[in-house]
Amino acid sequence: MGEDRELKKLQFFLIRTILLTMLIVSVAEYGIMTFLNRNVLPVMLHFFFPGQDTGQITLAGILYAVVLVLGILLLRFFSTILPNRAGYMAASGISSLSEKISGGKTGSGGMLLPEEMGTVKEILLLLCLVAILVILALPFFLGGLHVTRIVIREFKAISLARENKQKEYEQKRNLMLSDIAHDLRTPITTVSGYARALSDGLVAKEKEKEYLEAIMTKSERMSDLINYLFDYVKTDSASFKLQKEITDICEMTRECVALLYQDFEDGGMEIEVDIPEEPCLVMADRLQLSRCITNLLTNAIRHNEEGCRIGALFQRDEDGASLMIADSGGIIPADVAEHLFEPFVMGDESRNSRGGSGLGLSIAKKIVELHGFDIRLLQQKELAETAGNTGFEKAFLIRIPDRILA
Repeated sequence: MGEDRELKKLQFFLIRTILLTMLIVSVAEYGIMTFLNRNVLPVMLHFFFPGQDTGQITLAGILYAVVLVLGILLLRFFSTILPNRAGYMAASGISSLSEKISGGKTGSGGMLLPEEMGTVKEILLLLCLVAILVILALPFFLGGLHVTRIVIREFKAISLARENKQKEYEQKRNLMLSDIAHDLRTPITTVSGYARALSDGLVAKEKEKEYLEAIMTKSERMSDLINYLFDYVKTDSASFKLQKEITDICEMTRECVALLYQDFEDGGMEIEVDIPEEPCLVMADRLQLSRCITNLLTNAIRHNEEGCRIGALFQRDEDGASLMIADSGGIIPADVAEHLFEPFVMGDESRNSRGGSGLGLSIAKKIVELHGFDIRLLQQKELAETAGNTGFEKAFLIRIPDRILA
């Protein structure tokens, strides 16, 4: 979506630049034509066509005159170098053309050539006419050059931005792979060590259950991480498509809360649900959107202390709808909150202190944006300004535009 906005911004900028350049070129062209008609062309007419009144000269007339003069010069050249019969025919062509010109009408405000202007004068006239054409074409050339330079500059800037973005992406990917290796290495080492100890009979009978529970816990940890990683890679793939259908997001949120009710109980947390009974229909992928909401709720459970209040709040307004997953836990530092939706970024001091993977919020953001929604973190003052005095310290706000609501 960010790229679409940048592309639209570039298109608007280029269209505005082209229209402004066309306006300036038109004004310049009008000024040049006015100057030529008032100052240059009368002198030329007096010199080349004494006694003739050609009226207002136009660009079409100048082009017409250039073609005529050039044609006569070519015929004169051919009449000189061609054999007698062909040379005679060329000379006859010059005579008939000159007679026609001297007695004809250009029909475009053009110039009438006398029958006997002379080769030197014709060449001089041709040079003058070509010079006028060059002057008239100069604003178009400069305008085109200006637009071309701007387009090249903008595309160079876009190319540089994409290269920097690609480098940043590569760095983040390498960091993500390093974090995956780190997060998998510790439980794998534990499972391998405990399993070998059990296999070699080095564990006392009364400790076997403890070792087996540790193996199970670490295995579940690895399974969760691999599943999160699979979801992250899948949603990041260009071939990933949402399977949208009309869904009641209010009922979906209640189902997600009910699914995790035991987790709230086990964590000693209080869950508050403020969702209207009236359905709110939206075109969405039910599986992916419920996964997003579940990730946000799970994130609140894992990263808050016992006794924390967690809220699932939904509200309709004239511009759309808002879903908030809020909690009364501590705020997230600003430097961490800035990168919270990036892979493997977590809100507490240690990456492993809560057993999270740091991928849940990244997946949630991808799913939300694929639906055309928006998600952001609100804390304290900003939360109070948005949702009023709810008693919560922070919240993840999913904003659903009215155009997407079914």
